[in-house]
Amino acid sequence: MFTLYTPDGQPFVEVRRAPSSVGSAAASRFFDPRSCHIRLCNRTCYIYDAGSVMQRFLDDHGFVFMGISRVDLCLDFEKFDSGDVPFKFLERYLKGRYAKVNQCTIAVHGKDEWDGRNYNSVGWGSKKSPIFTRFYDKTLELTEGKDKPYIRQAWASCGLVDDFIQLTKKGEDGAYYKPRIWRLEFAITSSVKNWVCFDVDELGNNTHRSKRNDLSVYANRDCLVEIFASLVKHYFHFKYFEEGQRKDRCRDKVLFDFDDQMTYKVEKLATAKADTSHLHALKERLQEYCVMHYDENLRRACEVLIRAIDKEILSRQAVSPYDETEVLLLQRLIADALAGRPQDPHFYDTIIKLPDRLF
Repeated sequence: MFTLYTPDGQPFVEVRRAPSSVGSAAASRFFDPRSCHIRLCNRTCYIYDAGSVMQRFLDDHGFVFMGISRVDLCLDFEKFDSGDVPFKFLERYLKGRYAKVNQCTIAVHGKDEWDGRNYNSVGWGSKKSPIFTRFYDKTLELTEGKDKPYIRQAWASCGLVDDFIQLTKKGEDGAYYKPRIWRLEFAITSSVKNWVCFDVDELGNNTHRSKRNDLSVYANRDCLVEIFASLVKHYFHFKYFEEGQRKDRCRDKVLFDFDDQMTYKVEKLATAKADTSHLHALKERLQEYCVMHYDENLRRACEVLIRAIDKEILSRQAVSPYDETEVLLLQRLIADALAGRPQDPHFYDTIIKLPDRLF
């Protein structure tokens, strides 16, 4: 791993050559030898346009973007938009006052003290799922864990604290106090391929928009607000618990005000992960055999087997050859063709932007 530094000596980007796979040990050998895993250092993530900075770095140094392995998207605050205090809300939630929509698996951390339990962190969902949600006391982490001065400075620049050394703020009564800053964080994993938005146009027709989960989604903080609002709507959604009522009929617990934001949902192609590591290993052995032997007949036989293995790997990985966006577009195209309806000229523009495999 190489760490690149800024001119003022601060860590900027980490570059890992020969990255390993999160899957089996055997599968990790089959990355392209020229591939790299590039990660923005934590300090770099706090600038306004971190996603654009990453894209410029790739462009300037000749890297080709292949995909995102993980993005952690967060918001720090003292109180919710509704005025609710985070730790009091968390206490009420853990006492059963509210029920969460989606991600029913929880993990809670805190201290069992003499005067009661003090909860400081809760996580929802699995860390292996497309989205993992975490809500925790960030002030506690900075003061009792590893301190990060650039986070303190970010808090001061946006008004969460007045003194970033002491982490104090001037209250309405003129006295200084130490605010308890909480963080809501969403971990977005590599299985998230697209973001989809279903909306209604001016004529009342349902519309469907989808965008790829690439660096443009995280270009700057204005873009991040849109995705954060989408994640809050689907993964930080709570209902008041009402005895005898179905969850979907209970009142919403309003915490954030994102009403004016267009929101997206995760569009994930749900396919089983096929284990092809043994096929990769066999292919590698055949390639080595070709290099070591000069008999033309043996080499041709190996090449035939290698092509067959490539086809088998592709068929196993492409359990569903099209994602949801492509299926919807194809269905509309076929329905219009069968009904003899003229095509919307913009529809073909959308088709052209789809992957070549559509054809």
